[in-house]
Amino acid sequence: MADSPHSDRVLKFSSAPSLEALPEAIDVAAATPPNPPQEIQQKFVGLSYEAAYSEAETFVKVVDQMATKHTGSGVADAKHIIDFGSGWGRISRFLLAKTEPTHIHALDVDPEMTTLVNVTLPGINAMTVDPFPPTVLGRGRFDLAVAFSVFSHLSGPAHEAWAKEFARVVRPGGVVAITVLDDQFMGQVAGARAAVEAGEADDFATSLATTFEDVDAARAGFDRGEIQFAGSGGGEVRTGDYYGWAAAPVEYVKRVWGSAGFSIVEWVPANVLFPQALVILVRGEDAVDGDAEPVRDHATSGAVPVTRRIRSQVGRVLRRLGLRK
Repeated sequence: MADSPHSDRVLKFSSAPSLEALPEAIDVAAATPPNPPQEIQQKFVGLSYEAAYSEAETFVKVVDQMATKHTGSGVADAKHIIDFGSGWGRISRFLLAKTEPTHIHALDVDPEMTTLVNVTLPGINAMTVDPFPPTVLGRGRFDLAVAFSVFSHLSGPAHEAWAKEFARVVRPGGVVAITVLDDQFMGQVAGARAAVEAGEADDFATSLATTFEDVDAARAGFDRGEIQFAGSGGGEVRTGDYYGWAAAPVEYVKRVWGSAGFSIVEWVPANVLFPQALVILVRGEDAVDGDAEPVRDHATSGAVPVTRRIRSQVGRVLRRLGLRK
């Protein structure tokens, strides 16, 4: 080896075993992808197996229905999709039932999770991103972006930065679907504190009661339309300066996403479809890009508040999905 004209690294690479066949992109209609360990599933989504997948399936079905309703194009029509905060890929698995793996960009801050997605869902573009944008993604390239239980954990600065980044990478007319913690979460925290004071709290309530140092101040700030963030961290790269519990009132989401150029077209309160509120947004033609000033606030023109009409629309969606009679 000492007489070789090649480096040790060249020799090690060249002597490695050769593949007998090229790997193929995942086809969920033909083969079921392997699951991560149960503890990984629980760590990232709080659920595992049937419960985790049922929630993901419903989310993708509802996003498909609502995107089609508001833009005429569903998941299958989208050629470029972002699964933001993809974790171990449960949402991506159900996107794969409707589109090609190369159409999906699974973004996460955790390199272990993007490595896991690359191994279990080969063909998907799994990318590790920084906690704050920008990303290397192309301007106006994406038709659809989804983020399930992601913005419910991001600080105000992180939430606002990613709203602007989505405005940069999502095309005009494109759809963004996110979930957030709403008023019901604030009620849960207050209820947990009351249970602790009464000596009736279980372990979960005891933990939840400490979410905000001053619950009354947090409630007042929420009622003023301000995001309420309690940094707790989520392990590894999810540090407490940007990751924790985040309750976002309707007014805040309207203001942040509206100033970035998105219109809220659906707002489904928490515990109607999911434990968190579902928000469907459509990007306008004049979306903010980078540091540019917004042309106008879309959230004040055509935004959909939580009303009887939205609940009626949700009921129709649930019936179409076979989730309600």
